[in-house]
Amino acid sequence: MGAPFTHINEAWAHLLIERLYQHGIRDICLAPGSRSAPLALAAARYRDDHPELRLHTHFDERGLAFLGLGLCKAKRRPVALITTSGTAVPNLHPALVEAFQTHQPLVAITADRPEELVGCGANQAIVQPGIFQHHVRAALNLPAPDAALTGGWLAQQLDTVLARLQGPGRGPVHVNVPFREPLYGTEAPVDFGPWLSDVVPVASSPPPLPGFSLHRLREPVIFVAGQLDTDEAAAVLALAERSSVPILADIGSQLRLTEHPCVLAHPDLLLAITHVRRRFKAMHQVIQFGGRITSKRINQWLAGFQGQYWLVSPHEDSLDPEHRATQIQASIPEFCGQIQIPPQRGLGIDALQSQLGEHLTLALTYPFSEPAAARIITETIPEDMLLLPGNSLSIRLLDMVARPGRGNRCITNRGASGIDGLVATAMGLAMGHPAGATLLIGDLSLLHDLNSLALAKQCFHPLIIVVLNNDGGGIFNLLPAAEQKSHFQTLFQLPHGLTFRNAAALFGLAYANPDSAAGFEKAYTDACRKGGVTLIELNFPPNQSSRIIKGLIGALVDVRYET
Repeated sequence: MGAPFTHINEAWAHLLIERLYQHGIRDICLAPGSRSAPLALAAARYRDDHPELRLHTHFDERGLAFLGLGLCKAKRRPVALITTSGTAVPNLHPALVEAFQTHQPLVAITADRPEELVGCGANQAIVQPGIFQHHVRAALNLPAPDAALTGGWLAQQLDTVLARLQGPGRGPVHVNVPFREPLYGTEAPVDFGPWLSDVVPVASSPPPLPGFSLHRLREPVIFVAGQLDTDEAAAVLALAERSSVPILADIGSQLRLTEHPCVLAHPDLLLAITHVRRRFKAMHQVIQFGGRITSKRINQWLAGFQGQYWLVSPHEDSLDPEHRATQIQASIPEFCGQIQIPPQRGLGIDALQSQLGEHLTLALTYPFSEPAAARIITETIPEDMLLLPGNSLSIRLLDMVARPGRGNRCITNRGASGIDGLVATAMGLAMGHPAGATLLIGDLSLLHDLNSLALAKQCFHPLIIVVLNNDGGGIFNLLPAAEQKSHFQTLFQLPHGLTFRNAAALFGLAYANPDSAAGFEKAYTDACRKGGVTLIELNFPPNQSSRIIKGLIGALVDVRYET
């Protein structure tokens, strides 16, 4: 028998899984459910014949989607998510929002009730078509499996949507798949060879980027590096090196942690120095590569920049909140390879940078603090280990104080900058990268995604979760919310009085709770040397970081050339 299946549901689901595989998907994340049984069973059977296909499971669809996002970012290839119908589906939404904003190729495959069971009180039935319409690059609402619709027709429908996983407009897609019963097959096999006979191979040809024209430069030139992939960062650095162009690099640029003469160390703090900002007024040209800059001071400087401002990105989305830049849609490596920039003179700020380093060292020496912990991570992280800064305070600390070093790949969730799904994202990064990952996260972010610690059982590569526990939302001590004295704790900080020792025990994690810089460095180094997940909890007073940062900024404002 050419293609034996017991029911059209089985043949339909098999072809869908096969088409995912042919479009480059090697990781499928599944949550349990009955309506999605044909898809889950088809994936398991397909894996039996294709062992390079990996299946990952989780009981929480929100965490499952962020797990897929982490795998997608670590392996730099598409990942599929499979869920049952009902509220399981909208639980994918936060991760799809993040994927949409950052052009990550996730595929949401959502099982559904057939149309006759929607809107009539049937169990676990909601309107699923279009549910992600503003946050996917393409969507397909299939009919319930029907042998009258050939395999070739189904393959063509899938190919049209899955093509959006590649090219400059890439991003997440949604395929909604209704099934009628039986969901688990029947007894007698049927030959579906004729039904599959018109299926043709996948034609893979990602759409090219549009051409671009090179504009006339105005010197002197400075680069700003936003969120970049490693190949993009390498091209920007090579161009900067050829022409001695200084770079203000974001923590997610793949350049911020690189020690190089062109990469200005601690750019956020550097722009706090009045004399540096005065020197930067001599710049006539900014070329920004990528977007989503973390540093408020860099964003403020760009907003007030009076010269010519270009923003280069392979995507057509606008990445300029001030609506001032000339946006150039181009492959960043190609752009860097074609543009010619005359050699630039130095900025003449070496003495100011040296004083910045002295002030920073003094601020981080005592007491042991959250900024000091962020600094220690960047000084001791093993070569090739990934770094994931949590959002809110964690990423700002790393962006501010990280010591340039080995150039570790730093992956961020800065598309929507939510605090949700960070643990699950880190699990996906570590599972997809043999050298493992480090996650620096706040206490509220960890509480928000606590049940994703259950994924640790599937994570054998090193994952070190460093939680900065300042008993609530420490970032608000740096924001105007801190002035709302009578409402600050109840509406913004939300102190909880919780610690994470018992959570580590509940999920079977290694745990450490050091209270000094030396103790943390030892605990972190030990954790990096072993496989599996380690939770390191660091406890700090709620407003300690804000006092240190405000004191440091206050000292830097008046730094001047020594005479």
